[in-house]
Amino acid sequence: MKKILPAALLPIVICSSVSFAQTRTGRRTARKTTTGKKYAPPRKKKMENTNNAVTTPSGLTYIITKHGTGREVKAGDTVEVNYTGLLTNGAMFDSSLNRNETFSFRVGAGMVIKGWDEGLQHLRVGDHATLILPPGIAYGERGAGGVIPPNATLIFIIEVVGVK
Repeated sequence: MKKILPAALLPIVICSSVSFAQTRTGRRTARKTTTGKKYAPPRKKKMENTNNAVTTPSGLTYIITKHGTGREVKAGDTVEVNYTGLLTNGAMFDSSLNRNETFSFRVGAGMVIKGWDEGLQHLRVGDHATLILPPGIAYGERGAGGVIPPNATLIFIIEVVGVK
């Protein structure tokens, strides 16, 4: 069952991860969304390769969708990321992109949920990745702020911007 759930979520994650709008000049720009809104997948977007999905012993599944060339993230590093958080139904509950600012934290210091501390250590600067976190390494039975229900599996689309 643990391996079936992440596999079943992959099409949702891939179709939900990015939404673009076409401008009059033909340039693609990120479409703004608001918390709680569902992403509408672009009609012509090709399904990304999911063969590189990795599931760790904790249940974290990560998929690197774009490989960066920067240094690897290690415990103790202060990492700077852009992220969007989704529920499995596609509803967005948070995004640094909507605030037009990156999010920084020290990896492995317990400043964020366990799935982030673990997941970021599989990435490097420049990586774009999807993290699928089971409840045990997310918010568990308590949920969060009335926005994330108890025992929710969470999906995060992350870009590692920098490491200090």
